[in-house]
Amino acid sequence: MFQWLAAKIIRDWDRTERVEVRTAYGQMASILAICSNGVLFVIKLLVGMAAGSVAVVADGINNLSDAASNIISLLGFRLAARPADAEHPYGHGRYEYLAGLTVAVLILAAGLELLKSSVERIFHPAAPDFSWVMAAALAGSILVKLWMMLFNLDAGRRIDSRTLFATAADSRNDAIATGIVLAGMITAHFTGLDLDGWLGVGVALFVLYSGFSLVRDTLDLLLGRKPEPEVIEAIRERIMACPGVVDTHDLMLHDYGPGQRFASAHVEMAAEDDIMVMHKALVELSREFLEKDGLHIVFQLDPISQEDTEENRLRKHMAAHVDLVDPRLTVHDLCLTRAEDGDHVRFDCFVPADIDIPEQEMKKILTNMAREIYPDAEIDVTIDRDYMAPPH
Repeated sequence: MFQWLAAKIIRDWDRTERVEVRTAYGQMASILAICSNGVLFVIKLLVGMAAGSVAVVADGINNLSDAASNIISLLGFRLAARPADAEHPYGHGRYEYLAGLTVAVLILAAGLELLKSSVERIFHPAAPDFSWVMAAALAGSILVKLWMMLFNLDAGRRIDSRTLFATAADSRNDAIATGIVLAGMITAHFTGLDLDGWLGVGVALFVLYSGFSLVRDTLDLLLGRKPEPEVIEAIRERIMACPGVVDTHDLMLHDYGPGQRFASAHVEMAAEDDIMVMHKALVELSREFLEKDGLHIVFQLDPISQEDTEENRLRKHMAAHVDLVDPRLTVHDLCLTRAEDGDHVRFDCFVPADIDIPEQEMKKILTNMAREIYPDAEIDVTIDRDYMAPPH
C-alpha cells in the first residue's frame, strides 16, 4: 500500500537518494500518522470519559502526544530539507534530530502527567463502566497502530530514516499498551477485579520508557555516535574494490543529518604506479559515493612501495609483533627517514577503545618493537582510536 501511495503522491518516488524525494516520503508518512493519531485520540477520549476509565483516557492522551510528535517530525523533515547556506555549509539535516529531541521531551511530560493521574486513581478507585463498544474501539485502535507500524517501517526502509523507524517502534509499543488496557477492562468486567489505576500506571511507565529511549537515541546522533560496523565495512569494501588500492585506513564518517554525511579516508596505493592514474581512480570513486550514496568523501593518497625496502621490512616486522599483543592492533602510515643526524621512525597504530593497555604503556611497547631493528632511532608513535575505522 505504501508503494502505491508513494507512486500516486510523490514525483520520482523511486529516486529515494534525492533529498526532495526523501523529504516527500517523510512528510507523507508524518501527515498520515498525524491524522491516524488524532482520530484515535478523539475516540479514546470520548469512550474513556463516558466509561470513567483513566486507563483509556491515558491511552488516548498517549495518542495525542504521538500526534504532537508527528507534527514536530513533519516540521523537522521540512527544515532539514533546507539547502546549505553561508552560515551552515553542511546543510540543515540535523533539524530532524532536534525535532526528535523535542518529541522526546513532550513524551516525557505526558508520561509524568499520566503517572500522576493513575496513582491518584489507585488511592481513590472508581470502577469504570464497561461496554463492548469501548472494547471494540480499543481493538480497532490496536489494528490501526499495527498498520501504522508496518507503514512506517516500509517508509523508513525506503529512505533509511531513524525518525520513521522510531515512529514504527512507538506504534508497536502503543498497540501493546492498548492491548494491556483492553485485557484489564475485560478482566474487570468478568471478575470484578479493578485494575484501572494500575493499568494506567503501566501505560504511563511505558510512555516514560519510550521518551527516555528517544532522548538517548537523539542525543547520540547529535553528539556524534560511532557509525555502525556494517556501515564502515560497506564503505571499506567499496574502497578496496577500486583498482590499484592496496589498503585503506583512518576512515572517518561525520553525520550532519539524513542525507548530509561527510567522510575522509587514507588510501594506500602502489608507489610505483602512475600518480595521475591513481588520482583519477580516487576522483571517480569519490563521485560514485556521492551519486549512489549521497556521501561526500575525500581521499588522502598514501603511496606505498611494493619493493623489498627497509621501510617495508620494518612494516612487516611491526605487523607481526603487534598481532602478538592483540590481533586488532594495526600499524599504518609508517615512515623511515635515514639521516646523518640519526634515524627517525614514525607510524600510527590503531588501538580499540576496549583494550586494557593504557596509551602511554602502549606507546612504550610499540617503541620497543621498532627499536628491535633500529635501536638508536627516534621513534614517534601516534595512537588512533575508535573514531577512526581500522585498516582492512
